[in-house]
Amino acid sequence: MFAAMSAGNPVEEQREQIANRLGEPDRLQFPSEWKLSSSWRRAQAAPSTVGAVNPAEFDVLLGREDGDSEVSRHRVLFAVYEGDLVAECDCDGHRFRDWCAHVALLWWRWSRDQLGVTDLDTGETYLSPPWWFSVDDVEADRTETDASQPVAADGGVNR
Repeated sequence: MFAAMSAGNPVEEQREQIANRLGEPDRLQFPSEWKLSSSWRRAQAAPSTVGAVNPAEFDVLLGREDGDSEVSRHRVLFAVYEGDLVAECDCDGHRFRDWCAHVALLWWRWSRDQLGVTDLDTGETYLSPPWWFSVDDVEADRTETDASQPVAADGGVNR
């Protein structure tokens, strides 16, 4: 995915590599009904190990939900870049669907304060998604409110 890094500021080197490559990295977008996907289930249930390779990438070792001893290793770009969470995996699932269990695992861990994700613009490492951060598709499965009905702050007493 990225070339080996030379001695210097690793965050700046990763940012520079992303800026100089052809095409922008994929902004993380959740597929419709992602919480029902086999990738999401596998990310939560299968045995896994995650290790940082550099400020922007992780090696993800992920088994199968059924306890099969087969473990796959994939390199995953997972960082904040220009205010967006960018995520790319070298597996076929991500290449064909822009979503995979490896990316899902990193999101699962980050959203539960179990992963440090680097902001390549500021050099900060976030141990959970910062307050200002949003991924549109995460919010998409929330119930839509009916704007024609006024909202009353009466605790539901006057219905």
